[in-house]
Amino acid sequence: MTELRRVDPKTLVVNPDNPRRSAPDPRADHQLALNIKTVGLIHPPCVRELEDGRLMIVAGHRRVRACIAAKLGEIDVHVRQGDEKSHTMASVAENVVREAMSESDQWNGVLDMRVKGASDTEICRAFMITPGYLRGLSLLAQMHAPIIAAIDAGMGPSFAERNAIARTPLERQRDVWAEVWAESGEGESDPADYRMTAEDFQYFEWSEFVQALDRTELYARDFAFDEATAKEAGVVWEEDLFGQGDQDNRYCTSFPAMFRAQKLWAEKTKPDGAEMLECGEYGSGIALEGYRRVSTWESVLESDIPVVWVSPGTLEIKTGHMRALAARAGEEGVNGSLNVTTVPASTAPKERPDISGMGLKLIGEVRTQALREALAGAGEDVDPWDLVGAFLLALSANNVKVDDDHTYDPYGGVSARERAVGRVFPEGVLVRDPATLRKASLEVLGSFMNCEVSMHSGSGLPALLLGVLFGADAHMPNMAFEAFLKTYSKSGITKAVKAEGLEEKPTGKAMREALMGHVGEGRWVPEAAGFGEGIAAWKEELARKAKSAAARAKLQAELEGEDEQDEGLGEEIDQTGDEEEGEDLAPVEVVAPADEPETDEEPPAAPLSERPADPRIPRELTELARAMPDHFEVVMV
Repeated sequence: MTELRRVDPKTLVVNPDNPRRSAPDPRADHQLALNIKTVGLIHPPCVRELEDGRLMIVAGHRRVRACIAAKLGEIDVHVRQGDEKSHTMASVAENVVREAMSESDQWNGVLDMRVKGASDTEICRAFMITPGYLRGLSLLAQMHAPIIAAIDAGMGPSFAERNAIARTPLERQRDVWAEVWAESGEGESDPADYRMTAEDFQYFEWSEFVQALDRTELYARDFAFDEATAKEAGVVWEEDLFGQGDQDNRYCTSFPAMFRAQKLWAEKTKPDGAEMLECGEYGSGIALEGYRRVSTWESVLESDIPVVWVSPGTLEIKTGHMRALAARAGEEGVNGSLNVTTVPASTAPKERPDISGMGLKLIGEVRTQALREALAGAGEDVDPWDLVGAFLLALSANNVKVDDDHTYDPYGGVSARERAVGRVFPEGVLVRDPATLRKASLEVLGSFMNCEVSMHSGSGLPALLLGVLFGADAHMPNMAFEAFLKTYSKSGITKAVKAEGLEEKPTGKAMREALMGHVGEGRWVPEAAGFGEGIAAWKEELARKAKSAAARAKLQAELEGEDEQDEGLGEEIDQTGDEEEGEDLAPVEVVAPADEPETDEEPPAAPLSERPADPRIPRELTELARAMPDHFEVVMV
């Protein structure tokens, strides 16, 4: 039961158990006060009556403060009846369940206020928004409905991209949207009305969509592909009736179709042995795995492979070359050498993985939680030697910098590792209590070992092996929930459904629902999410490292053998020289030349064998010239 009363807001008592403990934002409170001053108090606060007759706020502390700041003498309040428990629940729920209005709802509110005669200045005051924000909302009136839905879902374009989209006719937006999502609709639904999902957004670029909108007239005279290729790519020509009569005035408004035509034409006309490449973000071709692009300043080698790609920005067909990368130590090429990596000349197009990157991230988070629960549950029964092995694993983790400890005490600012070490070394001397040592060791491991999918903060394979050691698979929760299953591709969810003995459904959504219904309240963990897969990967890693070490040792032995041969060859040359000469040649004294009459012609240079010793010429060259006067001469320039 509630009762509506009219009271002075200054008489209301602040609730000491207000769930909002964080410091209020003065600017936000000021905006709310201006809003209430403009449109009045819309939602009366909830209060309860105390034993002495005073009214204490249950929900609406900010509104009460704003009413006082707006200098309102009286406001309406709802006086609640009930016990302490119901008042506390209402106070918390009122703050939790509120959700901000979407941009489309805000725009609809603006339209309603304009219909009722409100000016833009009044609207900005009522909504507490700037005129610039209002102009941004007005762009929604010129956008295709699925684009607005993406904006409301937090997957929309930037402000600059919104301006570009709003300048394009709605019919053009609809056509391009249909081309982009032509293969994403279910059944016979119109792809122009397709609503993008969070999974779709991972592979979507608004800049490319805007670019497709801008390329409205692509003339046939600017492209070289033939009519058969145009038909195959779905190019539909229109005639420019106002074009010059002496040129081809056909044009196409479908950027994706022209892009497909260019790629087909590049494939048909590429040189023998050339490879088609995908194009990167900046218009450069992406070399195949095991190769690199040959730069323009490099000389082309006979072994280089010609490549062709199409720039998605200009639709220009570009050419170049790619070169095989040198193999890393431990990776053998065709003949077992260590300097050449062989890659198949053609690679199959990349298939979408069974589980997307978002799904792998979810798996990492769930694994980390399961690992920490397993470590916390090991307790006093853990074998000390298991702890020793666990710490050895931890030392080989990717995030071996143990200072990456994210488990902090919010009040003391002390990490879990510091607290644990403080318990086992309280006076600087180890406390030899097995239970204390076990508990502290497990806390330290749990503070930094994790299964995150990250090259910087993730622990990598050692964390999976740690999970196997402590039975973390038993702590994995049921993963048959919508958010995770939506990260599966069509082929991935099909495999998962068939593995459970279920029939394949026509759509991914139907298969997700079938799998969740099949699991029910039980527990389903895919094999890819288990800790056991780390064992095989660990073995492969050890084998790779052993192979790499053996290759390096072999290469080092070969280099040392070559050095020994060079030293032996040098000794043989020294011995041969001693036998032929009999003794070392003594240095020749430098004798000053006698005075000669001056002449314009320079006398011919004497052979080096007949010249006096020149300090600029190495002694070895002088001796060799004297030993072979007819075959050796050095000219100093």
